Amino acid sequence: MKKLSFNPRPLLLHGVFALLAGSGAFLPALQPAAQAVTEFKLNDPVLAARIDGAPVQAFSVEAMWQLARLKDSQASRTEALESIVANRLLAASARKTYGEAALHANQRVAFAREVTLDEQLLSTLRAVYGKELDLAVQRQPGGKLDALITAQSEPDGAALDAVFGKSDALRLEHVLNPAQLERAKKVTLLRYQLQQGAAGSISLYDVYQRQNVQGRVALFTRQPGFALQQARQHLASFFVQQWVRQRFGEAALADLRQVLSEQQEVVALQQMHGIGADTDSASPVVDQLAKQVKPAQIAAYYRKHREEFERIEKIKARHIRLPDEAAAQSVAKALASGGDFAALAKRHSSAADAASGGDLGWIRHEAKLDWLAQMAFAQPEGQVSKPIRMPAGPHDKASWEIVLVEKRVNGYQAPDSESVRYVASQAIARDAAVEQLSALRVRLLREARIDINRSLLDKPASLLENKS
Repeated sequence: MKKLSFNPRPLLLHGVFALLAGSGAFLPALQPAAQAVTEFKLNDPVLAARIDGAPVQAFSVEAMWQLARLKDSQASRTEALESIVANRLLAASARKTYGEAALHANQRVAFAREVTLDEQLLSTLRAVYGKELDLAVQRQPGGKLDALITAQSEPDGAALDAVFGKSDALRLEHVLNPAQLERAKKVTLLRYQLQQGAAGSISLYDVYQRQNVQGRVALFTRQPGFALQQARQHLASFFVQQWVRQRFGEAALADLRQVLSEQQEVVALQQMHGIGADTDSASPVVDQLAKQVKPAQIAAYYRKHREEFERIEKIKARHIRLPDEAAAQSVAKALASGGDFAALAKRHSSAADAASGGDLGWIRHEAKLDWLAQMAFAQPEGQVSKPIRMPAGPHDKASWEIVLVEKRVNGYQAPDSESVRYVASQAIARDAAVEQLSALRVRLLREARIDINRSLLDKPASLLENKS
């Protein structure tokens, strides 16, 4: 029995998911490498591996490798297998720990998860087997999938009214109730006949279930031909999946779908740990860890990252207030031609400080700044602003302002301020969450029992090291 050393890169998600995952670069290098107890006894050409006895199809490894090669010609089957193994272990752990509902609670995709997963499956298959699928379509009578349709019809107005209600009705949301869903199941849009006797039909219910908000609005508002168009797209999906079943088998198709599903779950797991999401996104793990950060940790973070808390402490500024846009543009043009700001303020400004050349003096960064001060703080030092219209009520005459910041003095937020506490605790918690997820991955790989089909490995020992 030998040990297989997995490089930290397996958590990198190949293909379209790499961007969603924010890249595995968030995960620190693991030392020592996570080592799964691994055998190389598997010689079934259909299988790439067994993880704790459960099979991983060679078809999935091949598909994910080919998909990765579309973006990186140096991608290897070994890396694809590593990714699948690591994701399978992490996804199973995440489902057990958090539950599927929690994993997908923050998904921003408007489609149902199963629909999104179907689309990702089809996208993967088309990307990898596009040419062969095109040939399969061309072999159909007429070279089109229309030959598979045995009957089709656009539902009439009465049928649509029975399902969706009157098209001119005012609605707060476009959702069918249980009774409407049952009626939608009875409205058949098309019938089809696939190869080897696989026949079926696609109903209005099937189409409705696969729509996002915009699609459901199209159904409710009776956009001509939309329902039938969506039914034909659904048929194309059936054709692709049937082609895979016939060539590679049902188990291969199901395993690839599982691989893609596990990628989704790992992305969700990473986002729960603050990885791959923007810093303002909710992260339950990070939020919980942030509550445990001690004042001493915040103080240490502040000392080490003081530059992150730099801010404008005060500015010295002048301004010119003009009665309308035409006057403001005229003065702006004079300033652009080298006119003296203070002199032009004395001559043209309608503000009370015109006599002093529009001198606003020193403005300190305080909790509440008026509109003009906020505008001044937003301007770079030594650069005359463009004319900006002051806020005014609908019946009030608005003035225009031109601002010059003559001097800016920077300082730092107080180490005991609430903003420092929040930023530091979040940063510390995110680092801790990354380490927590990395440690989980190490533990799962060490506890796993993996049997590898050696014939699929195409990477030298730089990534895979056999240990006695």
